[in-house]
Amino acid sequence: MAEQDGRGSVFGGLLLAQAISAASAIVTHPGFYAYTSSASFIRPVAQTKEVQYHLERVSDGRSYAIRIVRASVGDRNGGAVTVYITTISFQRRQDATANRVLSYADGPPNLGGARPEDIPQGSGRQQVESNRTGSLQPFTPEDEPFDWRPAAMDLGDLPPDSRLAGFSRSVTPLSSTGGTSTATNLAALAYMSDEMLIAVAIFASPDAVGPRSRNVAMAVTLNHHLWFHDPDVRVDRWMVGERRTSCGADGRVLIHQKVWDHETRRLVMTCAQEALIRLKGPSL
Repeated sequence: MAEQDGRGSVFGGLLLAQAISAASAIVTHPGFYAYTSSASFIRPVAQTKEVQYHLERVSDGRSYAIRIVRASVGDRNGGAVTVYITTISFQRRQDATANRVLSYADGPPNLGGARPEDIPQGSGRQQVESNRTGSLQPFTPEDEPFDWRPAAMDLGDLPPDSRLAGFSRSVTPLSSTGGTSTATNLAALAYMSDEMLIAVAIFASPDAVGPRSRNVAMAVTLNHHLWFHDPDVRVDRWMVGERRTSCGADGRVLIHQKVWDHETRRLVMTCAQEALIRLKGPSL
């Protein structure tokens, strides 16, 4: 398990990415790719722990396959404790010209002509750090495999009215040819989907969380669901993302994310995350 300086526990996006990579490795059908991942984070994982992935073949068909991935760490009694579990579904590439299928998707947000080249590199991290409280883990250069450049932060009167949009791409080039290209890019996209996502609900609730989010006592991810819409996605090219929150109740918040290829405007991923956010009680 790779370590990340400055973090007390392993970043959830790393578990997402490694689970997709592991499941993809045991789906040997030609032309199959991961199209959805439904994950639950059960316990935090300390960086000092070795994580083991256990894979289960649930279904293999002509067009679809399903794998379950469980991540576990050893306990003090010599046993294993499950810390993460996901169901990953695979689909064979479809020839749209030979099938009667529906084909449509949301378009990217209107960013008023903003371009990633016009936004300073590192501004995404600065935006998060300027609003970060002690409950949110800090970012260091080792934690930044993606270049984030914010384009719009529209805060409404209510949290569901808020929208955060911007550009992102991987810092290093990824493979563009060969059998591992699709799995590599989808795993990288899964990693990216979890970066700074929980902060959306915090940014959208400035009065409740207080200046620099000082009223936030806890913020952790519970469930993370992904839908991949384009097996040919290239995450080392600029993508456009939009994030928002729709509900906060019983200590949980629901966050939504969509990502498009900046050049083609094609929707490449949809994400929904359920997180637990607790606020500090009044001082006595």
